[in-house]
Amino acid sequence: MLEKVKERLASLSVPISNEPNSTDVFLLSFAVNKTTDHIKNQTNLDAIPQGLEHVAIDMAVGEFLFTKKSMGLLDINTLNFDTVEKRVKDGDTDVEFAVDAKSTPEARFNAFITYLQHNEVDFVKYRVLTW
Repeated sequence: MLEKVKERLASLSVPISNEPNSTDVFLLSFAVNKTTDHIKNQTNLDAIPQGLEHVAIDMAVGEFLFTKKSMGLLDINTLNFDTVEKRVKDGDTDVEFAVDAKSTPEARFNAFITYLQHNEVDFVKYRVLTW
């Protein structure tokens, strides 16, 4: 899963250091392990179900980005979180943006982190009762 998380970060143009003793390597491993443990604890399963793999990847990316931002190790102004169209109307060209155009880059970043971290409603289908 670690490689898929790195690929997801690369697709978002988030720079990460691959140096063996770098903070990024530790934080990334920690985020993946924390996410994996969280999903396994919430579902009472020994492994992450295939249907939750993409959710797990996004959650690990969200955890990694949130931690780096909290530690002051991430300059969000260098990341590109432009507004995205939420709705486009063909007649009379009506475009509505998903994020307020006046919002700060930090507000857009925080909204993206919230999206990545998902909520636990995704786990409901996979929960197993234990005694």
